Amino acid sequence: MSSRTRTLILILAIAGLAVSSASAWVHYRVLTDPTYVSPCDINSTFNCTQVYMSRFGTVRGVPVALGGVIWFALVSLIAVFTPSARPSNGVSYIFALSIVGMAVVLYLAYASFFVLHTGCVLCMATYVCVTGIFLVSAMTPTESMFSLPARLARDVRGVVSHPTTLLVAILYVVGAASVVAFFPKEGSRAEQAAAAVPPSADVQERFREAWNKLPRTDLGIATDGAKVVVVKFNDYECPGCRLTHEWYKPVLAKFEAKQAGSVKFVSKDWPWNKSCNFNVAQTIPGHEGACDAASAVRMARARGKGPEMETWLFSNQPTTTSMIRDHVKQTLSIADFDVEYAKVLPDIRRDIADGGVLNIGSTPTLFINGVRVPSENGLMPAEYFELAISIELAKAGK
Repeated sequence: MSSRTRTLILILAIAGLAVSSASAWVHYRVLTDPTYVSPCDINSTFNCTQVYMSRFGTVRGVPVALGGVIWFALVSLIAVFTPSARPSNGVSYIFALSIVGMAVVLYLAYASFFVLHTGCVLCMATYVCVTGIFLVSAMTPTESMFSLPARLARDVRGVVSHPTTLLVAILYVVGAASVVAFFPKEGSRAEQAAAAVPPSADVQERFREAWNKLPRTDLGIATDGAKVVVVKFNDYECPGCRLTHEWYKPVLAKFEAKQAGSVKFVSKDWPWNKSCNFNVAQTIPGHEGACDAASAVRMARARGKGPEMETWLFSNQPTTTSMIRDHVKQTLSIADFDVEYAKVLPDIRRDIADGGVLNIGSTPTLFINGVRVPSENGLMPAEYFELAISIELAKAGK
């Protein structure tokens, strides 16, 4: 390849490597730090966390961002180590890789903009870099692509025969395997939250003082003998609702194991979809299935499968209407979804009416014994959620 082509490809590959590395770092922080908020979470339209935590953010547990790191690193190495004597070989390999890369980014772009209705700024930057590499390599004369398989064995032998390229190849393979093997898997964020170190005694005391000064609202919910009632206004298409579901589930299980029946958890529906929520002016993109999701959980609860349905909905965010209806038909043996939907819709709207009175403006919104959780989007870290419940239990004991 010419020095100009080599330089252009290197610039694009290194830029892509930097951006995809940043994406992988953000994904890592999202998985391991319950309090982390990505700087590229600008709004509901541009939100990296929502994209990374969707079903399109990983492939068999491996973050797509890591695939970008590995891909851009390989393109960079080929551009650097392609012998000047056989420049067309390197361009041919890069062009072949870029065809695969373009197929991947086109699919991811479709998923992001037409399924999730949410863009990731870092992801879009990698799309630009992949597209640039594809165009540069496509416009550079190369040998026939059909001859690549025959040349591959010869070129691999060439890499192995030189100590420098062999060492680089080994480091690349070991490095790629290591980052894939040791990168935290999905669910690590929830585990991290559940295992979080309790706040210090001083922090606990200051939290207790602040908590006891907060106003309380009578939500009109029967305690059924519980000392603490936790109420969550929830949308099954909401990423924050999914996170709190994962964070708080082990905390609630801990209290149930220690003091059975002392803490009652109530989930109320607040779907961001105007077709069932009369308090919403317009449906938020990505929440087209929110009403069906809320009704699916109620149908499942009536058949003793509520927790399983909730887990499936949160695990498959964002779900679509057709996905939900197909899953309900398969797991609950419901032939006519619309008939069942009409039966549970009044209950969903009663929750929505309650939320309207309470001025619900975001999900999740949580109340603990009538105290509205005072944090952005209801994302109180698990250790403070546990502390708040403990404070209320202690007060009830007195």
